Amino acid sequence: MKRGDRTGAFKAAVQRGLWGAGGLALFLFALLLMRAGAAHLTPALAEAGKLPSPWHSLGLGWLMACLALSGSPVAAAAISLQDAQMLSPAATLTMLTGSRLGASFILFVIGLSYAWRRGHSWNSLTAGLVTFWVTATTYLPATALGLFLLPYVPVSWIARWRPPFLPALLEPFRALVQMVEGILRSGASRWLGRPVPESAIGISLFLLGFFLVGVALQALDRALPLPRLTQAEADPPQDSPWPIFGLGLAVTALTMSVSVSIGLLVPSVTRGRIQREQLIPYVMGANISTFIDTLLAALALGNPAAVGVVLTEVISVSVISAGILLAGYRWYRGLLIRVFELAMGRRMLLGLFLIAFLGVPLILLWRG
Repeated sequence: MKRGDRTGAFKAAVQRGLWGAGGLALFLFALLLMRAGAAHLTPALAEAGKLPSPWHSLGLGWLMACLALSGSPVAAAAISLQDAQMLSPAATLTMLTGSRLGASFILFVIGLSYAWRRGHSWNSLTAGLVTFWVTATTYLPATALGLFLLPYVPVSWIARWRPPFLPALLEPFRALVQMVEGILRSGASRWLGRPVPESAIGISLFLLGFFLVGVALQALDRALPLPRLTQAEADPPQDSPWPIFGLGLAVTALTMSVSVSIGLLVPSVTRGRIQREQLIPYVMGANISTFIDTLLAALALGNPAAVGVVLTEVISVSVISAGILLAGYRWYRGLLIRVFELAMGRRMLLGLFLIAFLGVPLILLWRG
């Protein structure tokens, strides 16, 4: 390697290191902001008897992921809400599921933009359709399995996982959260001319933390080089779903975002370089490793019950996905292909699906 190449590689490594350190610090700070905000909201909601049910939290996670155009910040928010005892373990589990269902929305946005700006057919929506239906058909039965398994989660054993140095590491971030809360409280009181309600402080802190989680995840994305798929990797053997399942698992573990790992494939899927049949196991793998950042968030907050919920979700999704791949993948793939062909062949059905995609979480919030 030439000297100039070594210098460039060293600078790139330093830049990635800075992005990674900054992203991790911001991620921890944002988690504690959401935790503090949720703690301010808990008493008022508990007195009003408005703590979300599992159905409410499913719709809430789904809708928040649509609005945030990402599921990862919503999953982190769910962990913070459980840590503040605003969500039961069951409601946290369903909110995690909702965050994954709603995360498909960004792929529809990318697909529509790609179709309108580049003049391609509506095939650009294929990635979004595959992601949603694979997620729905694996996560919904996995959620039912997870709700059954939750009472058996060994929380006391999980409590031993927390590294002993973590409380000391988080102390500066807690002090910074208290400073932000003090500035927010005094500034708002001075502007309004009266004390600010605790609920307003809680909402402000939670929303600020939620926004900063998204920023932190973008910084962490920049710290990791995007994987480049070779033709052999992008076009695995047709008779086995396992290679591309493993690829989806690995790529999403690196990017920590299903939206990123699948969004990168939208152009290739649209042009037919990657077939929708190949995308099915890719999404199944991605849907398992996407919770790495959520598991780290639960560990950082030091909440064994939250760690147990995330592990339960991961194990349940893994069991359902492995069962499909081992026992009925051909039937499953054929069923999904028929659904895709029906939706893509009739614009009215596609439009009704997109309306239902946004309408179902609203119904869950209203009637859940």
